[in-house]
Amino acid sequence: MTAVLIQPPSPGEVIIASLAVLAGALIAATSALLARRTGNWLHHLGTAGGLVIVAGLVGQRTISPGAAMGPWDAGVTVPLLGVGVTPVAVAGIILTLIGVALTMLFERIPEHGEHPGRLVHRSLEDDDAI
Repeated sequence: MTAVLIQPPSPGEVIIASLAVLAGALIAATSALLARRTGNWLHHLGTAGGLVIVAGLVGQRTISPGAAMGPWDAGVTVPLLGVGVTPVAVAGIILTLIGVALTMLFERIPEHGEHPGRLVHRSLEDDDAI
């Protein structure tokens, strides 16, 4: 029986993972803003996908030799980068892509000269009025 030591992640892997978490958070925030601005609920699929990407990357564990693989173990290798990704993060990527595809298929195209309404915030006094 040989002992296999699990190495800590390299600085390059930490930078790639940090950028991927930042990208997932940016996807979720942008999709939530677009869902609120346009009123199209299909943007929420992108929001959920971005949040699942972040959860999959933050909750990632390294695989110990001989242990059973779970959804939080880095089992899927990205070919060009050579880093492992959890199945949860892959599901988030797929959910985001499905949300983008459905949004592009069913988004209403505004007519010429028609602009989406601006977001107008009410003052706090309006909420207190009886």
